[in-house]
Amino acid sequence: MSQNSTSNRAMHEYLTALLEEEQPSKLDDLTRAPLERLLAKGPAVEPPPVVETPTVGTAPPVIKTPTVGTTPPVIKTPTVGTTPPVIKTPTVGTTPPVIKTPTVGTALPYEEALPYEEALPYGKAPPPPQQPNAMAEYQSEPFQALFFSVAGLNLAVPLKSLGGIHKWQTPKPLFGRPAWYLGMMPHLEEQLNVVDSARWVMPEKYTEKLAAGLNYQYLVMLGASNWGLACEQLINTDTLQPEEIKWRVASGKRPWLAGIVKDKMCALINVEALIALLEQGLDNSAKDNK
Repeated sequence: MSQNSTSNRAMHEYLTALLEEEQPSKLDDLTRAPLERLLAKGPAVEPPPVVETPTVGTAPPVIKTPTVGTTPPVIKTPTVGTTPPVIKTPTVGTTPPVIKTPTVGTALPYEEALPYEEALPYGKAPPPPQQPNAMAEYQSEPFQALFFSVAGLNLAVPLKSLGGIHKWQTPKPLFGRPAWYLGMMPHLEEQLNVVDSARWVMPEKYTEKLAAGLNYQYLVMLGASNWGLACEQLINTDTLQPEEIKWRVASGKRPWLAGIVKDKMCALINVEALIALLEQGLDNSAKDNK
C-alpha cells in the first residue's frame, strides 16, 4: 500500500472522528428526557385581579333614606368640659368619592400587565431566540464550493460565503494575540486578520515539525469579514449535492464544522459560525467550545 493511500485513509478517519464527536448519544437523550418533561409542566401563572376604572360620568352610589317610623340614632351628650367632635358637613353640590371595587377574575389592562420575566417560574427570563441555521439552504439544494488544502487536510467553503482570495504576504504579528493569530496582512487600504489554519483547525495534530513544513501561499477570506484562513494550495471549485455530505445533526464543541464531504475526505466549513468564534478569540480546542 502506498504512503499516499495510507495518509488519505488516516485523514478520512480523523475527519470522521471529529464529526462523530458532535452526534448526541442515546444516554444523553435518556438523561435529558425526564428533565424536559418536568420543565414542560411548569406551574401555571394566573393573572392577578385588576381594579376596574369607573367610567366618567357614572352616577354616585345611592344613599338609602331611613323609613318613617324607624328609631332615630341616639345622640350622646358630651360631658361638661369636653370638646364635642366636629362633624364635617359636605358642601352642597359636591360629588361624593367613588369607591373602586375590583371585579373578581378580570385581567390587568395591557399597560399595567406584569413583565413576562416576572411571570415566569422562579423569576427566570425566557431563553434567547434560537439563531437560524446558516447552512440550511445548502442542505436542500446543490451549491458550489471552493476546495483548498492546509497541512494535508482538505477544506471546503461555499462560494456564496467566500469573501475573496489574496496572494500571500507575510503578516505583521501583534503582541498579546493567540498563537493561532499570525498577524495582519495589508491589502490596498485594509488590514486583514490572518489565521494559522493548521493550528486552529487541528490543534491536536499541530507540532513543531508540522509548523516547519507549512508553506502558505494564499489567504482565503471569510464572507464580508476581515478574517482570512491561511492556505497552502487552491485545489478547485466544484458543485456539491446535499446527499454527498454527512451533515452534523446537533450543536457541539465544533460549530464551525458543517459536515464532511464523503468522497473527497474534506471538511465543509460553516463560515458564519467560524467568524463568530474568531471574533470572540476562541480556538478549536474542546475547553473553549463546549
